[in-house]
Amino acid sequence: MVRPSKFSMAPLSVLLPLFQFLAPVASQQVIETDVLILGGGMTGVSAAHSLYHTHGIEDFLIVEARHELGGRVQDHQLGNYSVEFGANWIQGLGDNPIWKLAEKYGVKNRYSDWKKIDYFTERGWDGEDGPLSRAVDRYEEEVYPQIVADAGRRKELGMSDLSLRAGLRMNGWTASTPEEWTAEYFLHDWESGEPPVQSSYIKSVESYNSTFVESGNATNNIVIDQAGYKQVILRHAAEIPNINQKVHLNEVITSVSYTNSSVTATTKSGLTIRAKKAICTFSLGVLQHSDVTFSPQLPSSKLEAIANFHMATYTKIFARFRPEDKFWNETEFWLYADPDERGYYPMWQPLDIPGFLPGSGIVFATLTGQQAIRAEHQSDEEVKREFLAVLRRLYGEDKVPEPVEFTFPRWTRDPLFRGTFTNCGAGVTTEQQEALKAPVGGDHDRERTLWFAGEHTSRKHFGYLHGAFREGRSSAGEVADCLLRGCQQSEETLIAKRDAEEFMDLSHLGKRKRMYVPDYV
Repeated sequence: MVRPSKFSMAPLSVLLPLFQFLAPVASQQVIETDVLILGGGMTGVSAAHSLYHTHGIEDFLIVEARHELGGRVQDHQLGNYSVEFGANWIQGLGDNPIWKLAEKYGVKNRYSDWKKIDYFTERGWDGEDGPLSRAVDRYEEEVYPQIVADAGRRKELGMSDLSLRAGLRMNGWTASTPEEWTAEYFLHDWESGEPPVQSSYIKSVESYNSTFVESGNATNNIVIDQAGYKQVILRHAAEIPNINQKVHLNEVITSVSYTNSSVTATTKSGLTIRAKKAICTFSLGVLQHSDVTFSPQLPSSKLEAIANFHMATYTKIFARFRPEDKFWNETEFWLYADPDERGYYPMWQPLDIPGFLPGSGIVFATLTGQQAIRAEHQSDEEVKREFLAVLRRLYGEDKVPEPVEFTFPRWTRDPLFRGTFTNCGAGVTTEQQEALKAPVGGDHDRERTLWFAGEHTSRKHFGYLHGAFREGRSSAGEVADCLLRGCQQSEETLIAKRDAEEFMDLSHLGKRKRMYVPDYV
């Protein structure tokens, strides 16, 4: 266990006022700073923390559009309980920096036991050896080891990438039944947010194994802390002295202009900030929708990369029932194979079970991809009707009452995010990955002024909170090197970049390790 710092012991009620209640700065005000950080999510806070504690740079500002730091790490109150609308798991506990921060700050989490799962089809409970269970076992135990070896071979030989769908077909998997669709969904879509046909073959395998195999511990822990997963970000920010003077909340950036000597950002309220260097942490979805104007226009190579990456959608739908109306058993996960539509309400989790949020009456389902986007464009009542109809298929028409509360986020419709996390699509090249994060400004290293960072710029951890953390630290190092050392790379920056970018050969990785591990935890 990492020893808590004095900041980690501070109650959240003390920390929150630092990040929630700063009023927007008066219009037409111009502020100057050395480093401007655009966005106060995990990437922005990680960058700020590294600037101060690793590189000794104190003159920086974070501009955040929301009322608090945290970005897509957001919780929501449901009855007397807090649930996570955004990031929910700490994935791959081995060398994951988020795991280390969660331990340091005492963020409550617990092991997600993926072995405790019930299988359902249109016929009801499918048993422990039904068609759905057998399809899951076949994908995991037979097909996945083959695609790991094949993807590693293709990368080593410099062969072109394919879609994961093509890779699966070449290795004997062609989903043609509801059970096979759902097994495929469970073991791919639910992690990546998009189906195999939209996902890169090589990069999907690389990303998954770098998090769950190469990390040294494949355990997946779900955060159930009632103060919210956002504590990881808030408490990390609180370790920066005078952080409340370095954050401007409720300021929506509308334009960013850059030259070879400075960056200037303007907000909707009229605030202007001028900086020597800046780090842009806007989500891929925001960049794709042109919600912020860049002047001059970003280079064509960067625009092509932005267009070619995918902003996936991962939507959790929550219902709270009266505890006395509890109709579910205490299995941690339910997997449902709809007979007609792939990905139609397949993943379910009750939180009202021992060790989680007992007595809460909360159950949630997860939708991804087009099913999530469709739901986000429906009314609450329409989504609730579908949600309950599936639950009643699982547990019986007369067993499932109306919930007392029902809620879900609409990530794709939020102009601050335009989705939930990045998926690397089929056809994305390494050159495009590099172009996505490449700084702009002048033609020479010393003239670079605007960096791009976020989970979407991570080569091996795209889509993950630890990817966002590492990209923030890496970009902060590059900015500091240019400010302090004439762009000569420091040892600290080299370590941060290596941590964020280095791949391992995948060809030796044999059987896929699902997100659970043997009972040593």
